[in-house]
Amino acid sequence: MVVGSYALLAALAVAAAVASGWYVFRETPPVTLTVAVGGRGGNIDQLMTEVSDLVASQSRTIRLAIVHTDGSATNARLVAEGKVAMASVQADIMTAPNVRVVAVVGREHFQLIARRSSQIRSLRDLAGKRLALPPEGTSGNQNFFALAQHHDLPLGEIKVTAGPVNDNFAALERGDIDAIAFVRALRDPATIEAMRRVQQRGDAFVFVPVEQASAIRLVKPYVTESSISQGTYQGFPPVPEQDTPTLAIGINLVAGADVPEAAVEELTRILFDEQLRLAFRTPLAAGIARPSQGGPSLPIHPGAKVYYDGAKPFLLVRYRDEITFLISMLTIAYSGLMMLRLQIRNRRKIRVSAYNDKLIEIASRTQEAQEVGDIAALHRCRSDLNLLIQRVMKDFSEERISDQGFHVFSLSWEAVRASIAEAIGEVRAGMPETRRSAA
Repeated sequence: MVVGSYALLAALAVAAAVASGWYVFRETPPVTLTVAVGGRGGNIDQLMTEVSDLVASQSRTIRLAIVHTDGSATNARLVAEGKVAMASVQADIMTAPNVRVVAVVGREHFQLIARRSSQIRSLRDLAGKRLALPPEGTSGNQNFFALAQHHDLPLGEIKVTAGPVNDNFAALERGDIDAIAFVRALRDPATIEAMRRVQQRGDAFVFVPVEQASAIRLVKPYVTESSISQGTYQGFPPVPEQDTPTLAIGINLVAGADVPEAAVEELTRILFDEQLRLAFRTPLAAGIARPSQGGPSLPIHPGAKVYYDGAKPFLLVRYRDEITFLISMLTIAYSGLMMLRLQIRNRRKIRVSAYNDKLIEIASRTQEAQEVGDIAALHRCRSDLNLLIQRVMKDFSEERISDQGFHVFSLSWEAVRASIAEAIGEVRAGMPETRRSAA
């Protein structure tokens, strides 16, 4: 019975170990993170597409799914509403409280471009001209009006319209407007293509300088002073013709606060540990950086913070679910062991108690036989006592009786044996010689 119980316990332990091993090392489907990147073909789209390909080859736990939108404002809203897991968002876009930053993935620049024939060479030359801005609420729209306020531009004299940037480029090519303002990464493919088409028509673009960027940063802390280097868009003839001062805005990769920490940590690890490999795929990877904590910024996502802090506890963070499951299984196995041990102990106590009751019964029969002088009954008591010790010895060898129980029983058994021997001696002493010899 005990051997069978131990076999059952061993089987349960093996089953728990197998289940734990399967749970820890099982092949689970990777988590898919949807990432809103703005317009198709843009720099961030190109960068995150390369990141997605790299993730597919370097990670077994996550995958990226690229989602195209009309810009940062939409991206921020989609993350806040939980419709996408992550998104690229310009640093000066207001985000909801449930949005967290993961990394900086690039910079975009405020660019004011005019047709050369418009004679616009400075911000103040916009008076009396037709200017197209991005839609209201976008970074390009907001930054232009911040510049206009700082430079005290006569907005009443500027014919301002607002619409999608690509539509504004088309209007600029047709000559329907004189200038456009927008925020995009340098060497954005759409901008390069628009310049090429305008040049084919015998005109060209002029980049209008944005002066006093460092002063504007006092009221727009999310922007930084930067410049568009000579020849950024074309080497000969150079476009722009000279270094052009302007504003730059960081592009944050953000995630919803409820996006799993392990998934965000894995993506952050790939962004930085594989940045050199990523740079061979696209030079845009050079812009990947940690979020700045020196000024106003979003809270860092806990998963990204684990990577930045260098705290990568293999068991406690990366596999905490598996460890919790394993501990649960071990707890169940331990509880089962304790219950089985208690059952075995109780069964041993019951068995020893039954044998002690048998001893009491034999001792009682011995006393009765001694009182009536029944020597045959005393011999039967001694025979039963010997059979009893044989059964007890067998149970003890099969671990059905504990050491302590066997020791207590042995003392009692020896006392009963001595009592029977003494009773037999006394009965024999009181018998006639002839009967004593027969007994």
